[in-house]
Amino acid sequence: MDVRWNQMDVRSLILEHWFERGKAQKLAAHRRAVHRIVSKIAEHSRTLQEIKIRSVEVTEKMKATGAELSNLRKVRQASVALNVWQPEVVRGRHKQIVEQCVVPADSRIHALERELRLCKQHITGLDKAYRAEKRRLNAAKEQFASVKYYPV
Repeated sequence: MDVRWNQMDVRSLILEHWFERGKAQKLAAHRRAVHRIVSKIAEHSRTLQEIKIRSVEVTEKMKATGAELSNLRKVRQASVALNVWQPEVVRGRHKQIVEQCVVPADSRIHALERELRLCKQHITGLDKAYRAEKRRLNAAKEQFASVKYYPV
């Protein structure tokens, strides 16, 4: 009879060990899943910051291009105004403005207009990428909340 009890004790110990080991494996898998999701959230947040920084840089470049374009249009107007009779004071000022510009105004204006269009396109693309990345971040946060809410 003692042998039987010992066999039952051994069986229960083995089953208990298997149960504990399975539980530990499930907890480890859950912990890994949580860490993976937290890592995704951090990666999406970092990407969002990079997109914001690039967007600010392109916006600043666009503002600078717009200012330069405005100045070149003034130069162009001054060069056109030189062909019309004007008082000598006004003519001298226009001549001074035109002489300061080394590159032909028309070609530079066209180049700046193209650059301005490219900046606008780039900002549009960055906005689209930002929205997509924000969507991914929110999905990862929802997944994290779900995993946290339903622990193993």
